[in-house]
Amino acid sequence: MNGVERRGFQAQMTLKYCQGKARLVETVFGWGRENIELGLGEKRTGIICVGLESAFSTAKSCQEKKPLLLWHYPWDKL
Repeated sequence: MNGVERRGFQAQMTLKYCQGKARLVETVFGWGRENIELGLGEKRTGIICVGLESAFSTAKSCQEKKPLLLWHYPWDKL
């Protein structure tokens, strides 16, 4: 399950079993209250929040890890 699907499921369970209360869900199910609140907001408005994890990641790209990869395999010339 990706983030959007998970938050949608958690929001449904919050509305169904916990009267839409994020703090109660945090206590009962042990889920993060911030995710529940975000999922409830997405469900209420219909606007899906997109994360920027890859933009702020400190992981190096493939080209940074192996700079000779592009020299051996020039993908742009295929």
